Amino acid sequence: MMHYKRVLPFFLLILCFGFSACGPNAKDLNTSGIEKLKNEDYEGALEEFTKAVEKDPEFAESYLNRGFVYGNRGELQEALADFNKAIEIDSGYVEAYYNRGFIYGFFEEFDKAMADFDKVLELNPKDAEAYINRALIRSRIGDREGELADLKKAAALGDPTARNWLDDNGVEWEAAEKGSDSAGALDK
Repeated sequence: MMHYKRVLPFFLLILCFGFSACGPNAKDLNTSGIEKLKNEDYEGALEEFTKAVEKDPEFAESYLNRGFVYGNRGELQEALADFNKAIEIDSGYVEAYYNRGFIYGFFEEFDKAMADFDKVLELNPKDAEAYINRALIRSRIGDREGELADLKKAAALGDPTARNWLDDNGVEWEAAEKGSDSAGALDK
């Protein structure tokens, strides 16, 4: 009988390490990382998201969250790699395109940033913030007409900042809210 008592714990140990069945799963680690992030424990959050990625390399949300931590730490290449991986896993991951678009904009890779915000709007056409961010990219590349069109769309979707800017600059946007493309002139 003593022999079986020693074999069973050894068998369970092999089972846990051999099949990764023991310990928290990737979703639990990701949730723990989010809690640490909320408590501004960035190192702890990064550790949890990394463990989640190691536990399940196909769990896109962990890459997104780890990329967010990297981005906030100023480690933009690492963030970009994680957002790329999240998109590779889930080609419809709006948040990953959105965050990657920010980084491309920072790196002044405006074509890539524009493509990412285009994709966000393809996946979620009512995202006023994406219109504003795409307007900023358009502003940087000198596409004034596109910039105004995006700001009008954001205003029509209810964004108060876009509405105020357009109103302050004498640009008619309420027609865009009704589905019209008519535009006011900007005198500046």
